[in-house]
Amino acid sequence: MKLINRKMVGFTAVAAVCLLPALAQSQVRGQCADCHTMHNSQNGEVMAVGGPHGMLLTGDCIGCHTNTTDGSGRGGSSDNIPFVHHTSAPDLGAGGMLAGGSFYWVLTDDSKGHNVLGIAGADGNFVDPLLPPGGIALGAQLTCAGTNGCHGDRTVEGDYAALSGAHHAAPKLANAASGYMDGDGMANSYRFLLGVKGIESPDWEALQDPSTRNVYYGIDRSADTQNDAATISSLCGQCHGDYHANAAGQISASGTMSSPWVRHPTDFDMVGIGGEYADYEYSMEAPVASSNIDNTYTRPNPEDIMNTPGDAIVTCISCHRAHGSAHDDLLRWDYSSMQAHDAGAALGTGCFRCHTTKDS
Repeated sequence: MKLINRKMVGFTAVAAVCLLPALAQSQVRGQCADCHTMHNSQNGEVMAVGGPHGMLLTGDCIGCHTNTTDGSGRGGSSDNIPFVHHTSAPDLGAGGMLAGGSFYWVLTDDSKGHNVLGIAGADGNFVDPLLPPGGIALGAQLTCAGTNGCHGDRTVEGDYAALSGAHHAAPKLANAASGYMDGDGMANSYRFLLGVKGIESPDWEALQDPSTRNVYYGIDRSADTQNDAATISSLCGQCHGDYHANAAGQISASGTMSSPWVRHPTDFDMVGIGGEYADYEYSMEAPVASSNIDNTYTRPNPEDIMNTPGDAIVTCISCHRAHGSAHDDLLRWDYSSMQAHDAGAALGTGCFRCHTTKDS
């Protein structure tokens, strides 16, 4: 266990303040005092637990996005604050854990989540804890945003500076209704991942309803080194480059994104491949991306996902959660239960969502 010495009571106090404003397409609405403090003082007591914080905030990213009361994925007056960390085991059913999972499990097992500064210490499984698998060393421990993080502007150091203004900016009006984010600037980027495209589920997939699911952006590559910085897999590849597009021969033996594979492909469309993949139906457990998204895109029914080229693109998060999960390597399912041609209770789940002929 690599838990940072941080008082959990602090999470409670900060979260209580941060849960008050409502969000409309990631734009915060509500009293300024719900999130900001001018002097970090009220009735002789400090306002910001662990503060003072940048941008005059009463809490940090972790404080505002941590659930201290139950296992649900959302909180606030309108259920509009996404929880990505929990102080008790998350509810895995509808209304519970969100698409990105939870950092909860990394508190006791480094293999089950990203070791974000402020939640857990550096990953003790690695000889160099700053060296992401398949990548190059970070300058410091992983953070929520900035040069050593995922969200915000990755050219700017620090969570607050990297996300400055993002919670106040309104997405383009033409895009707001559908949830489509075209990656043009912070407010128009999928989940504040600067430059990444996608269609955002209005409830962060809390209800696990395919009709309102996230739609990730992907491309159908013809070469290992082909890359589109707007895909969700390309973002993962900024730290885990060998697993995405660092060099020819890293994904496929020929370098042409075709079998035989040396690593599992990403940004690869299953439509038209045929064989076992033709029987894939969209699954919240093993989601795919699309290259066809725009402001008019309509989510296909799960059984129709293989009808249109570009709508069944394998991504990093087809198999992994972004924040953490109950399984090793942040996987969406227990890999050890995947038994080829003897799946048992795992029949039709996990790997077998795509590899439909290998479970029985």
